[in-house]
Amino acid sequence: MIIGLIGMSGAGKSSWAERLAAAGFTWLHCDELIAARLRDQFDVGSGTVYDLGDWMGLPYEARYAERERIYLAHETAVLRTIADALAPDSPERATLQAGKQAGGAAHNWIIDMTGSAVYADPLVLGRIRRLATIVYLAVSPQMHEQLVRQYIANPRPVLWNGLYRPLPGEEQLAALARCYPLLLRERERLYMQLSHITLTDALHRDPAFDVRAFLRYV
Repeated sequence: MIIGLIGMSGAGKSSWAERLAAAGFTWLHCDELIAARLRDQFDVGSGTVYDLGDWMGLPYEARYAERERIYLAHETAVLRTIADALAPDSPERATLQAGKQAGGAAHNWIIDMTGSAVYADPLVLGRIRRLATIVYLAVSPQMHEQLVRQYIANPRPVLWNGLYRPLPGEEQLAALARCYPLLLRERERLYMQLSHITLTDALHRDPAFDVRAFLRYV
C-alpha cells in the first residue's frame, strides 16, 4: 500500500504520517528531504519547517521570490526521486519488497507531502498519483482564520504562487491576512483535483478515527 497525504500546513499530515509509521509504514517525509537538499546550499538551521519558513521569508520580502523558486525546484526533485524509487520496476522497491516478503509481510509507504506539492511539475505529480492513493486532509472554513494566525506568528515555508497581492497603501501584515484565505481556496481546488479521497477535518481530527479506521476508509 502506498498512500500520499496532501493538505495545507497545519492540517495534520505529519501527525497522521507519524501514526501510520508507528503501524509499520515507511514514512517518506518530504519536508525533511527538501531540508536535506537545501542544507547543501544554505544555512537552514536544523531544517525544521519553522527554520525553512525563516529561510524563505514572507512574500513581501526581497529574498522571497528567488527562494520560493529554489524551494519548489527541490520539492519537485524530491517527488521525482520518490516516484523513481516506488515505481513497480525500480531496483529500490524490488529489493525492499523481496526482503519484506521473505519475512512474511508486505511493505507499505506513506508519502507526507508538503502543502505546496500541488505546484510541482505536473508530470511528476501525475506519476505520484498513479503510484499512490492520494488522501486530502481538508480543513473547515472555521479553521481558516486559525491557520492565518499560525502562519503570521510562526511562518512555515508557504509558496504563494503569485497570490500575495497587496492593495495600494495596504500594510504588509494586513495584506497577508487578507490574501491567505485566497491562497487556501486556490489550494483546496488543486488538492481536490489531485486527490483520490478527501477526509473532512471533522473526520480526520475525530479521536475515534484511528489508524485502523483510516485504512478501512482508504
